[in-house]
Amino acid sequence: CTEVILEGDGCSSNQIREDVLKTLCEYIPPHPVTNETVCDNARVYSFETEYASVTGENIQQGDCEAQLTACFSYEINDDVRRAACVLGIGPKFFIPYMFEGPLCESISPINSVLDSRPQLFRQAETLIRDLRDTTDDLIDKILPDIWMLRLAATVGLVTGLIVGISIFVHYVPSTVSTVLKFRSGVLPSLRDPGFIKYRKSLEGVTYILGLMIWGALNSVLLTVVVFAGATFLVVWEVTRPFLKKVIAILIGITATLTFKTILVTVLGRVNYAAFYRKRPWIGNVSGVALECWHLGLTTGYMLARTIKLIVAALLYVGRVDTPFLGEGIGNIGPVNLDAFPTIYRKGLLSAEAHRHPYIERLGYLYLLKIKHGSNFATASGSIWRLLFVFSLMP
Repeated sequence: CTEVILEGDGCSSNQIREDVLKTLCEYIPPHPVTNETVCDNARVYSFETEYASVTGENIQQGDCEAQLTACFSYEINDDVRRAACVLGIGPKFFIPYMFEGPLCESISPINSVLDSRPQLFRQAETLIRDLRDTTDDLIDKILPDIWMLRLAATVGLVTGLIVGISIFVHYVPSTVSTVLKFRSGVLPSLRDPGFIKYRKSLEGVTYILGLMIWGALNSVLLTVVVFAGATFLVVWEVTRPFLKKVIAILIGITATLTFKTILVTVLGRVNYAAFYRKRPWIGNVSGVALECWHLGLTTGYMLARTIKLIVAALLYVGRVDTPFLGEGIGNIGPVNLDAFPTIYRKGLLSAEAHRHPYIERLGYLYLLKIKHGSNFATASGSIWRLLFVFSLMP
């Protein structure tokens, strides 16, 4: 233990544990004047995170620091207060050899202490140091740069904004198109046996407003997450090598498909005339070869189909005005997995039942009949109307 001068008011007079105090007293030298131990008449200071810097010839502050464990301060005169301190022991868990710095081993008192370390401590310190360096390197490699996050967020938000605008812009023309299809018979109505589903549970049309708002919001959020995540995976240094390999594979597949397309086009012009083959043996050989080739290519085709369906689902999850699944697809017994387009059409037909041109004309005729009574829509007038219609528009 070395006598040091405490300067400033940074020393905290925390209460020290009694067992630690008794252990430390064994290493503190007695008072040089009274020959009394410092534990008897000295003020005790304990520390938790304070480090003492060793300074001297050719040693700068920070070259070697020691954990400041405890100081036993005693007064020599009115102007000078000395303290005997214990260094290098962690006061919280009582861990020894707490010296840090590149030049600690060049200081003879500290070097002698470090040389006395058991082999187990040395191995543990080496392991901890290696783990610390490895962890720091791993964190530096894994943590993304701020520009990566900003780029991914920008791409995701811009794509989500485009999808949101597209959804709301398509609602009006899609609604008008569906109404005209019902009026013109493109979509079967009264004579269709399945039309009865539109005439039941009309209270379901109250879902439409919520479906339009929250469906569009879900579609936008999913689009933001997917495109932002994809952009981040492209620029992140951890996944970038893997994506380079994927891109290289895609380039190879594209080159192969391009060659196949050219070959099939040439064979088609030479060998086929519509559904008939000009040279059957060429058709047989090329058919077997293409089937063998497609056994490998169709794995990629199915993956591409899956990705396209997922992207389409992201875009159409907010569109309740048009069915995403085909007719009869998604029906499990009486349960329809996507009933919201049907509900939307119920709302359109409910409005059409009051605003269809035939209904408006018929209501107008009824009102005129009520207003004019027997002077309107008489038998003679109806006959004259039929004569004009048949003669002018045969």
